[in-house]
Amino acid sequence: MDKTKKIKEIVPILTDDLDFFENELRKIINQSNDFLKDDLTSFMFSNPKRLRPIFTLLFAQILNIADFKTVINICLAIEILHNASLIHDDILDNEKLRRNNPTFFEKYGAKIAVLEGDLLLSMALNVLSDTNLEILKIFSDKIQKTLDGEIQQNATINKLTDEKQYIKKTFNKTGNLFLAGLESLFTLKKIDDCIKSNLINFMQNYAIAFQIKNDTDNIVNKNSTDIKNGNYTLPVLYFCSEYGYNIPDCKNQCFQKCIKKANKKVAEYKNLALSYLENTENTIYKETLINLCNQTLRSKF
Repeated sequence: MDKTKKIKEIVPILTDDLDFFENELRKIINQSNDFLKDDLTSFMFSNPKRLRPIFTLLFAQILNIADFKTVINICLAIEILHNASLIHDDILDNEKLRRNNPTFFEKYGAKIAVLEGDLLLSMALNVLSDTNLEILKIFSDKIQKTLDGEIQQNATINKLTDEKQYIKKTFNKTGNLFLAGLESLFTLKKIDDCIKSNLINFMQNYAIAFQIKNDTDNIVNKNSTDIKNGNYTLPVLYFCSEYGYNIPDCKNQCFQKCIKKANKKVAEYKNLALSYLENTENTIYKETLINLCNQTLRSKF
């Protein structure tokens, strides 16, 4: 069973909301005059997990947010921005495949791929213009921090950093779009500061665990270009720190131990994330949030 189907089975309580979200997203893409509209549609709807909108929808229910229109606009903006970042990432990483399809970079070159990513950015801004100024400021801040993470990553290509630097870069690159949805919801009603803090801490630690797992799974699945591109993720950093060898071959037994160590780090951040939900009211939405966290951070190795 693929990841997307597993996620959908965890969140049946969101079926109607997600169907509405998908229809709205398709309308936005269809309204584009882009001559690559068919490619863009295929890219946006080819078995995506939609994790960021799903988390936002669950948080909206946990926080009893009544403004569904704005919640959906937040979800749309996050997903569109996420996909824009993927198109740009593929250029930086020289990726040929994304979601089992050729990337825009592979099919049309860097110039067209940059413009296609920028087109999605403009679509997200248009959606955000129909929210409020506070939300627009939150997204602006999170996009800037996400780009800071990308710049930091590319500034350390072929360089061995330490775990602390890797975690900081990882959060900036991945965590800010997860947080954008949650913090935007806080603008829609008065919410207790303790609840805000707990949910933010949950999301921050989940996002770090999610990216470490993604980096590690890519190595295990042998579809990662990170090592070849000089982007050294946590298993590589552990290996070089502990064994002092050159950059490892994936089949190296010592490297396998470092992959397991990275997966233990995923579990640590996941458990820390879940600890921040302990004082949250017990509802079907909290239960679904916990199940989603456990499923998406489950170790494969």
